[in-house]
Amino acid sequence: MPTISFIITTYNIAPYIERCLASVAQIARPGDEVIIVDDGSGDGTDGIVRDFAATSGFGPGVAYRPVFLGTNTFGGVGIGGNIGLSEATRDTVFFVDGDDWVDVGGFNRARAYWTLNPTDILFTNYREYDQANDTLKSPADAGLWRALDTAVSFDALQKTALAFIAVPWRKFYDRAFLERNKLRFPEGDFFFEDNPFHWEVCLTAASIGFHDQVICYHRVNRPGQTMASTGVELGAFFTHFDTIMSKIPAAHRDAEPIVARWLLNNMTWHMPRLAPQAFFSYASAGARALQKISDAVWFEDLAVTESRKMIWPVATRLRSGDIWGQIDAWDRSFLRKKIEGVAAGVKGVAQLERDIARDTREARRILVGDRAVEQFEALRK
Repeated sequence: MPTISFIITTYNIAPYIERCLASVAQIARPGDEVIIVDDGSGDGTDGIVRDFAATSGFGPGVAYRPVFLGTNTFGGVGIGGNIGLSEATRDTVFFVDGDDWVDVGGFNRARAYWTLNPTDILFTNYREYDQANDTLKSPADAGLWRALDTAVSFDALQKTALAFIAVPWRKFYDRAFLERNKLRFPEGDFFFEDNPFHWEVCLTAASIGFHDQVICYHRVNRPGQTMASTGVELGAFFTHFDTIMSKIPAAHRDAEPIVARWLLNNMTWHMPRLAPQAFFSYASAGARALQKISDAVWFEDLAVTESRKMIWPVATRLRSGDIWGQIDAWDRSFLRKKIEGVAAGVKGVAQLERDIARDTREARRILVGDRAVEQFEALRK
């Protein structure tokens, strides 16, 4: 059975890391290794990791290789993930997000499938755990599993793989494949580095597997999470778009429409999260990126499939260079929401006043009735 290098990246996740480590301890087998890269946590995460390793540990025959960076590096998971890859020595690489936890039974079944069906990468499934609402749900790409047909050509499977959410912790990676092709996360002063890594891995792979098995639970909607970004950091997607486009091999130029749709889909996700202070930088970066999409792809492909979507007018305006026109539209939309919020608040106050008046009248009615009863009882005596 192939051995696994579990790479766990952590940063300021003290409330969650122990559950993550405990779940990994249940799936690690003799011959595996657990590599923890802590990116300079300041909330005690590193202490919890040290205590867990010293007390519970990961089991006999499982190598433990901690890397405590001592200071926070720039960007997101890129540097930590790459350090983990450099430290890895086993057959398979499996990433674990430090605030997530692994489904033990699901992971073991997926591992058995990976053993019997080796490929360069294997996609599996996961569930999102909404921290604020304490609920579980399927990720946004759940529909791809229902439409997946593994009997089609490898080219078609590759395009399906590209369409899946880019997260690294849903995949089994053949380490020899990663090393042979020198595949690493981009490093820079940006987040969401898993996106270009996902694209380069999928386009480089000679074999891709799919196994619809839930293997972990990804925590969302928690304080301090990158996915809660609302500012200029969302512009990183345009940088990643450039990176992806620059690394598409000549043999895969037909992937340009898929990259463009990926960008538009992410922009759709950005719109309700974009803060006013980020309007200019986001619009400027967006205009530069969108103008790199060829006219053939834009008018002959995207206009057919994307023009009915809400992001299309925004993308069209930015691609034409009308940055200030789009900023003005965002400003007006933002102001309208503010006004609606104030109006809703005023309406709420008015309703509260009506409720108080109603309750006051009811209280008075009850009080009058009680007094009448008292007077009646007095007369009877």
